[in-house]
Amino acid sequence: MKNWSAALQLMIVGFYVPLSLLIPTGIGLWLDRKVFHEFPLCTLIGLGIGTIVMVYGVYQMVRPFLKEDKTVGKESLVKQKRAKNTTLINSGQKKDKE
Repeated sequence: MKNWSAALQLMIVGFYVPLSLLIPTGIGLWLDRKVFHEFPLCTLIGLGIGTIVMVYGVYQMVRPFLKEDKTVGKESLVKQKRAKNTTLINSGQKKDKE
């Protein structure tokens, strides 16, 4: 079930990126046609705002995956260290018995 929720979250990111860019840019384009007729100032401002919103939103959506990846990596390092320690302890006990 967890894999489905991850896939759904990534699909939401896939829709979020174009919408967060297109909506502010479209509003800016509409304003340029109504107010400014020569230079697309509002379109560029809308594109900039959309880009900032998109980067922040994608970071917020992907952050739980990054945290999960870090904890899984730490757990595997702890398991590796424990395995090395038990190997060293077992080899030390074998030397003591000899």
